[in-house]
Amino acid sequence: MSERADVFAAMEHCKFLISKGRGSESAKLILPKLEAQKRKANKEGKTRLVKDLHNAQAYADWHKEFDRYVTICVDPNIAYALMLRLLQQLPDSSIKRLAQDETA
Repeated sequence: MSERADVFAAMEHCKFLISKGRGSESAKLILPKLEAQKRKANKEGKTRLVKDLHNAQAYADWHKEFDRYVTICVDPNIAYALMLRLLQQLPDSSIKRLAQDETA
């Protein structure tokens, strides 16, 4: 089963696991859209941000930029707030255009 399978595929996979005697094992169905809604609401008050990047260079580039902002701002909380403000200012149309440029 792929990581992005739909609910029907997940159900078929569950049926397969049950047929192999694994029906009593602990399991969790994760619905990405529901999980995203929970993260946006953040009722738990979480403060940690963890993201996996597509390659080692992207990881290094992100940390280089994070370090640049923190170094200039001195206070990491100010740096993170500034990064968020910059992300919020970019309109959806620009994000779509930039994403198309990346895939072209």
